[in-house]
Amino acid sequence: MKNSILKFGLIAFLSMILISCSNDDSSTEVIESLNSEEAELTAKVDNTTEVISDTFLQVYEAEESMAKSPIHPFLPECVVVTIEITGNSKTILVDFGTEGCEVRGRIIKGKVQMAYEAVIDTELLVINYSLEDFFIDDIQLEGNKTVTRQKANEAGNPQYTMNMDLIVTFADGTKATRTGNKTREWIEGSFNGNWGDNVFLITGAWETNFVNGNTHSTNITTPLRREASCRFLVSGIVDLVRTNYSGSLDYGDGACDNKAVFTNANGEEIEIRL
Repeated sequence: MKNSILKFGLIAFLSMILISCSNDDSSTEVIESLNSEEAELTAKVDNTTEVISDTFLQVYEAEESMAKSPIHPFLPECVVVTIEITGNSKTILVDFGTEGCEVRGRIIKGKVQMAYEAVIDTELLVINYSLEDFFIDDIQLEGNKTVTRQKANEAGNPQYTMNMDLIVTFADGTKATRTGNKTREWIEGSFNGNWGDNVFLITGAWETNFVNGNTHSTNITTPLRREASCRFLVSGIVDLVRTNYSGSLDYGDGACDNKAVFTNANGEEIEIRL
């Protein structure tokens, strides 16, 4: 794959070439190649942020479980979890270390801190998160999130509404900011003590802004399905609107694989890897 400088820094330049030389088929092919690669990178970041959500929700639910264990059931031994309680305020610091710990096939480094009011059996609870030197594989994430946990939505399922305000840094140093919101509905396996059978449906919309001025908007049109037993999103469709192109990304029919299909504005389908 071309490096991110080609993916993002040259898109505007190549677009100018396309406008001034509309009959130059080779320029068009290069643009389309960059578009599909950019969609692939976006999909990987989307999948990475779900790893964050998985980890945070696991830690919170295990900490507040009625059958709480001194050993966290969902994290490896290399992760250090520290609890501080002051009055009704509770702070949880989860430290994955500077070398990182492997969590279901991902190497996670750094710290995440979550803070909330320890109120028993409340219908709505606001949890604040912050990240410190935090990496998932070779992608660094900085910033904070606010999650509103709803004990039961209209369907009777636990639900988490997440506001995002993150800085994403790729391996080559390219930076982007991501803001928006998403909602996770816990539709299977809730509170049974076995994280592996949990299933979530995800809805929402967010915007990614790159330092070169490109703005990328993502809107979930068919809920994304996240199964805890799989490293990847297994189904769902998102609409992608970028500075120079648009299309949709289909995560599949439920199979656990690292494939998705990007369809551009011309209806052309391109298989990408997550």
